[in-house]
Amino acid sequence: MTPFTVFYCDAARAGQWLDDARLLALVRFGEPASTEPDLRVGAVALAELGGAETVEVWLGARPARTGVRDGIRHASDGEVLFLQLDLDEYAPDALQPLTAVAYRRLFATARALGYPHFLRIWNYFPQINRECEGLERYRAFCAGRHQALVAELAEFETRLPAASAIGTCGPGLQLYALAAKEPAVQIENPRQVSAFHYPRQYGRRSPSFSRAVLKAWGEGREHLYISGTASIVGHASRHRDLLPQLDETLANLEALLAEANRRAAAPLELALLKIYVRPDLDPAPWRDRIAQAFGTGVPMLFLRADICRRELLIEIEGLATGSAARHSRDTAS
Repeated sequence: MTPFTVFYCDAARAGQWLDDARLLALVRFGEPASTEPDLRVGAVALAELGGAETVEVWLGARPARTGVRDGIRHASDGEVLFLQLDLDEYAPDALQPLTAVAYRRLFATARALGYPHFLRIWNYFPQINRECEGLERYRAFCAGRHQALVAELAEFETRLPAASAIGTCGPGLQLYALAAKEPAVQIENPRQVSAFHYPRQYGRRSPSFSRAVLKAWGEGREHLYISGTASIVGHASRHRDLLPQLDETLANLEALLAEANRRAAAPLELALLKIYVRPDLDPAPWRDRIAQAFGTGVPMLFLRADICRRELLIEIEGLATGSAARHSRDTAS
């Protein structure tokens, strides 16, 4: 049995999940919430395409234990830990030290609660491509993250979590994270240079994340946490227009799934996708292309957002799942 499920639902139905003792996290999108008394609820200031209101629900297998430690809201079900941290930027050039402090606090909290292995971290902050004091904010964020991860991870290049870094419309640094009691397997994309080996042209500290993380939960059940994936081959951005970028991104996702399937106990299938696209782009040409690529059965959430490189127009992240028991049933039939 996997320790949790994650799914999208209409915001109008969020109340039923807030009443569920198994709830680990509920993430809203759009305008940031005002004061939300429930520790499990977060809000990301990214508008959803089409004007819909969707929430992301993380539901544990057992009643969740919740609390706050060092400003970090957390919920766990005995197997997995979900953490949320919101920090104000106290100065325009403070993103690098703020990120380093935030990550150190995340690791300290996860270790103290008995979940020392990070699987996936989401990073949200505004004006991701703006320069401050001669340094792009995304690169300042990467420097702060690298500083913390080098200090916290004994095997830096083989224990990096999957991750996304996305530009929002709201203030402050927001981190969401998923941690486990036992480690997972890092997966890299053969079409791409590992992000932590990028040359110095991308900043004095390379982005510190894995392309994906494969986690076995027992009984032949596995999750693949897919990092934000874009139109990058080797280490270079490819194409100027949206549709060629989308096709390259889809090729990267296919290559990543193929690489993960070499290590998985059973074939992995996409279970959930989140698609970020630049705010000024018309969604009509590419929504159908994504649906054709993945089929109508994969739930997708489309959000308007800024991407970590100025030239990139779209980024896709997701979750794939596999079950040896399910595979056995399918092959037997």
